[in-house]
Amino acid sequence: MSSFHSRIRWSSLSLITILLLIFCASLYSTLSFLLHRHIDEQLLETAKIQANHIKKETGEIEEIFKKFPRRESDDDADIEKEEHEIREAIRNTLVLNREGTLQWKGKGVEVSAKLDALRRNQVLQGEILYETLLHPQGSPIRRISFPITSQGKVAYILQTHASLNLVNETLYALILTLLAVSIGIFACGWVGSNWIARMALSPIETLGETAATVSAQSLDTRVFLDAPYDEFQQLAKSFNNMFERLQRAFESQRRFVGDAAHELRTPLTAMKGNMEVALQRERSAEEYRDVLSTCLGQVEHLSRLVKSLLTLTQFSGKHPPIDLKPIRLEPLMKELVSELAILADEKGCLFRTHLQNVPPVLGDVGQLKQLVINLLDNAIRHTPQDGSVTVTLESSTNRVLLIIEDTGSGIPKEHLPHIFERFYRADLARDRASGGTGLGLAIAQEIVLAHKGTIAVQSEVGKGSVFSISLPTL
Repeated sequence: MSSFHSRIRWSSLSLITILLLIFCASLYSTLSFLLHRHIDEQLLETAKIQANHIKKETGEIEEIFKKFPRRESDDDADIEKEEHEIREAIRNTLVLNREGTLQWKGKGVEVSAKLDALRRNQVLQGEILYETLLHPQGSPIRRISFPITSQGKVAYILQTHASLNLVNETLYALILTLLAVSIGIFACGWVGSNWIARMALSPIETLGETAATVSAQSLDTRVFLDAPYDEFQQLAKSFNNMFERLQRAFESQRRFVGDAAHELRTPLTAMKGNMEVALQRERSAEEYRDVLSTCLGQVEHLSRLVKSLLTLTQFSGKHPPIDLKPIRLEPLMKELVSELAILADEKGCLFRTHLQNVPPVLGDVGQLKQLVINLLDNAIRHTPQDGSVTVTLESSTNRVLLIIEDTGSGIPKEHLPHIFERFYRADLARDRASGGTGLGLAIAQEIVLAHKGTIAVQSEVGKGSVFSISLPTL
């Protein structure tokens, strides 16, 4: 597998090569087009001037060929002045008649390629024809065939040419120049791409080295990149946030395991002590019954604790144990309130309800029952005699609100951010005395989150607590 460093370099060089090829081809094509068009324009202008010069000097074009018959080897010193001027003006020109027969030939004309019938007919119809030919000496030339009109029709064809040596030499020099420049750019690209790749990947290498050193014992490691780019700073920030989340998760797991071990050890220690005391000497059946009764109470506490732990483990997975169906909360709340009202009567506190007819929600009946029972049981246990527990069910915009309010002792402000943590107790001695596991509020929060809702608490010492649950409606 190739490295990302090499991929960056070859990708950069490939892009440079493609762009250079496009640039060179475009420049060569454009310059070639412009040079050939310039030659064609010069040939056209020359052809027009020569045709007009012939007409101007003779009046009628037929007269010039009668007056000066075609001569290919005359000496300029022996011809008359008028013939000399005309021949010099059309030195690189020849004139054909309509049949394609040579009628006039300048001294500079050495082209042997004849005008075929098809092209001759095009010129006789008034078209101007351009051709690229080879000079008898081997050099390329550009020739124009220009129609000369007489009495409204094409009577003769004037041909003149220009060498393309300068054009070809210019294009050849351009090719050499572009080749040299391209090699230089390619060399610079090879060096530059290596520098860019190293500069771009050095922060990633730093992140990789840092991540390789991270373990459960060094989750407080953080990444500090000396990179001037926002993207790398954002990447480092994301890594640090990830490390922070992992650190919190590991610390929470470590604390959870420690708390669970502590919670399990307490009843096991009590059971072991009772059994050891019972076995130290012979006891009566009633005494053994008391020991077994005490151990049974500890076993029941362990069962509740294990059940709560299993519930939390299930909610921590990707698929919480919920079966979502449309549910009407008002009948469900009336049923639960009637069941738990007995506990409130035994405690001697007042139970109040304000249940409105709210829209249905998508939820799991069993889990929502456990949620409400956990919160109501918690409120009743922490509400003194002659206090009150109020249950309110109402609706707002696309939400259903369940509010459980008690007039208990309240929760100190410093404990509020932690009450939904596992095994957290604001009053450790009182909760254990009442048989609590410290997992009820943690389970309640997991159930609410599984229903895509929110749970919040407000509390004031000496006045009580208010738990608010918000669930989305259908």
